[in-house]
Amino acid sequence: MDTLVYEMAIPADAAAIRDLSLLSYGEYAAVMEPEYWRAMHKNQSDMDNLTALMEQAGTFVCRSGERLVGVVFLVPSGQATAIYPADWAYIRRLGVDPAFRRMGIGRRLMELAIEEARRSGEKILGLHTSTMMPAARRMYDELGFSLMKELQPILGQQYWLYKMAL
Repeated sequence: MDTLVYEMAIPADAAAIRDLSLLSYGEYAAVMEPEYWRAMHKNQSDMDNLTALMEQAGTFVCRSGERLVGVVFLVPSGQATAIYPADWAYIRRLGVDPAFRRMGIGRRLMELAIEEARRSGEKILGLHTSTMMPAARRMYDELGFSLMKELQPILGQQYWLYKMAL
């Protein structure tokens, strides 16, 4: 197996990130209502949406040889949403190729994002996750995120808001 290399993505990685996201999130097709899965798939497929996210966020990736096998986005504070206050940085779309799971890639990507948030002077780091993602929820707890509250359902799934004081 090739060595795992962690680095920042470049714009030319966008199509590979989209493909990885679709592969990584594909397992949810089996647990979501079809209309919600179609909405998630459409969002994950949208290159304009992805390009905009890459422009606003630090995009950390993991490669095995030429293959992109992990990704996470760190959105800096100042980008308020219905979920996140303006003074929070937040994590988006952590994904790992299913063939590379249980190798610590998601955890290492999260650690890199947390380190960068601290280095850049962020005070609060947030994320949201759902019932579909029990392994991710355990990892977030282990990394030191605290459950803040239950959110309104998203795409028919129960979601929670987590935060970490940096």
